Amino acid sequence: MVKLIALYPGQGSQFPKMALDLFDASKKVQDLFALASEVCSEDLYKILSEGSEQDLQDTRVTQLVVTLANRAAYTRLQEKGVDFLCHAGFSLGELSAYAAGGIFDEKTLFTIVKKRGLLMAKAAGEAEKKQGKLGMAAVIGLGFAEVETLLKTEKIEGLYCANDNGPKQVVISGRESMIAQAKDLLMGNGARKVIPLKVSGPFHTPFMDDATAEFSEFLASCTFFDPIEPVISSVNGDFVQSKKEALSHISRQLASPLRWTATMQRAVAFADKQESVLIGELGGKDVLSGLWRSSGLPYSCKCIGTEAAIETIGIQEKEVLYGK
Repeated sequence: MVKLIALYPGQGSQFPKMALDLFDASKKVQDLFALASEVCSEDLYKILSEGSEQDLQDTRVTQLVVTLANRAAYTRLQEKGVDFLCHAGFSLGELSAYAAGGIFDEKTLFTIVKKRGLLMAKAAGEAEKKQGKLGMAAVIGLGFAEVETLLKTEKIEGLYCANDNGPKQVVISGRESMIAQAKDLLMGNGARKVIPLKVSGPFHTPFMDDATAEFSEFLASCTFFDPIEPVISSVNGDFVQSKKEALSHISRQLASPLRWTATMQRAVAFADKQESVLIGELGGKDVLSGLWRSSGLPYSCKCIGTEAAIETIGIQEKEVLYGK
């Protein structure tokens, strides 16, 4: 039996027609699409089958379809008899990890995701009215602490470290004018590249504070449970111990830096204790797998979010290094 540490991607992993191969292969996935569409009052199959890349970039849509694809991959892997040992998710993907870990059910998952998308879109729009055009950029070649120190030392206001994607990859977020100003500073202090990102909001920064307050109030009305399987939070890179902690992380996450490096390191420490383990990304776009490769961490992470990849997992386990 394949033993899996499951990583769930977030926004940026979407693409037209994703997860439709899983839909075609499984009645359970078809039922999942129906449930998610009913909960969200959206025809998610139609959005994925007919929507353009541009259509999927609206965070209100992105969050729904990415979560559906994550959950569809989880469902297919369950059908294949995969033994889930541990779960972790990147930003939005953390909600998929929580559902897989038993912290809430599928209906609650999609209810939370829909509210999250609406609140984040609203907060992003209001922030742009007050601050001007906002954006995000990936900084390649510097670590989180280095970038944070440079921004503080040079007193570049309205710009924050949003994502700690890897030992030498950080995402900054804030005013586009400040990103342009920071580019020269960062390049002059060791960054190899500063790459603007196509995103719909300044996520994981104080610009999301308004959304956090309303989201916390909403989450209080949802039913949470203590985890029944290990779940690592990308808020602090540590295991979620209780339903109370899970609720806190979900609300804090909107305006807090994403600690993905620490999350990957925790997954490695967990893998070290297993006899044999597959570390897999439950998406179809090789996003988290790419971050893992560039991190220099031990083990390998494979993208297993498509029907073709899922069908070959047993073969891969024999031919590729997943254990010690």
